[in-house]
Amino acid sequence: MDERNPNDYMRERYGNPQKAHRPWLVPALVLLIVGGGWLLWSANHYSNPEISTDLISFTTANPKQVTLRYFVNVRTASRSHQCILIATDYQTNTVGQITDTIPQGDHSYTRNVLIPTRAPAVSASIEHCS
Repeated sequence: MDERNPNDYMRERYGNPQKAHRPWLVPALVLLIVGGGWLLWSANHYSNPEISTDLISFTTANPKQVTLRYFVNVRTASRSHQCILIATDYQTNTVGQITDTIPQGDHSYTRNVLIPTRAPAVSASIEHCS
């Protein structure tokens, strides 16, 4: 019978777990720190936008203009912002467009805007705000 220590036998057969080399540990930690930081920043940045809008209603009673009503919430009220509003026909062609300037001051606005059109419009929307 073999009189060796069972721990010596296990180390001989499977290697020494105390001296295991882990070359992936440092890159994994760097990736975790950088990726986690980016994930936290992007979650905060995109969940709290600089300007957010909600389309309340639009009216197409007149064939030469569309009345658009929308709500604007601005995070930085110390400067003015602009919203591009469009009117489209039944084939989604743009038949009217206007840039609405939101003055500096309050953080929340409800705006009523007339969009002149070159053809009868069936829809209106907020294209972009900056």
